[in-house]
Amino acid sequence: MPPRTGSLALALALAFATLPATAVTARADEGAADPTLNTATTRRSGLVLGTSLGVGVAGASGYPNNANFIDNGNFFSSSGFMFGRAYEFMLMGALSDYLNFGLWFQTSSYENSDWRSNGYGLGFRVEAFPLVGAVPALRDLGVFGHFGLGHATLDAKAPGYPSDDGTQSFLGAGIFHEWCLLRILGGHFALGPSLEYDDIYSRSIDRHGLLATVRLVFYGGK
Repeated sequence: MPPRTGSLALALALAFATLPATAVTARADEGAADPTLNTATTRRSGLVLGTSLGVGVAGASGYPNNANFIDNGNFFSSSGFMFGRAYEFMLMGALSDYLNFGLWFQTSSYENSDWRSNGYGLGFRVEAFPLVGAVPALRDLGVFGHFGLGHATLDAKAPGYPSDDGTQSFLGAGIFHEWCLLRILGGHFALGPSLEYDDIYSRSIDRHGLLATVRLVFYGGK
């Protein structure tokens, strides 16, 4: 082999021999430059199954759901304060430590000495944990909103009064806190108090109320 050809072959062999080490060093440098690379969630992940139950106070007013009666003062009804209970069910996904999103359903019943009201809601729910990174002591404090289709009724306990009802919209918002209760099946249960304000409204009826509940959820991960 001519001298020049031998020198070229030796240089190429040395270059290929050092290539793997160079690539490994480059990958290590990239990882060091980006400390957030491959960062995993630490508080919430996976499927979220939940329920809450509580007690509260509500008021409803409206007209029979008939075009001939709506906005006619002779058929207007108002309940005043009523007391009762509500149940909620949630099927969501924990998208990050900061956010849960999914489906929600609520059923509730309130009454006083003269009136009784039932209500239902079905739609979407979003839960946010805005202080996860800023205030570690409050990383499990959350705020939420739910919205969708709502239905409410208002019935007088005394005979002779027409019933009010309507189906249109449900809006609600609140605040809650959760504590890890039990780790099981690769996930964990979380429990805590919640306070929320809900409004079911339509052209014929409006019902709004304040609820204090206990919220129990299972996170499929973490």
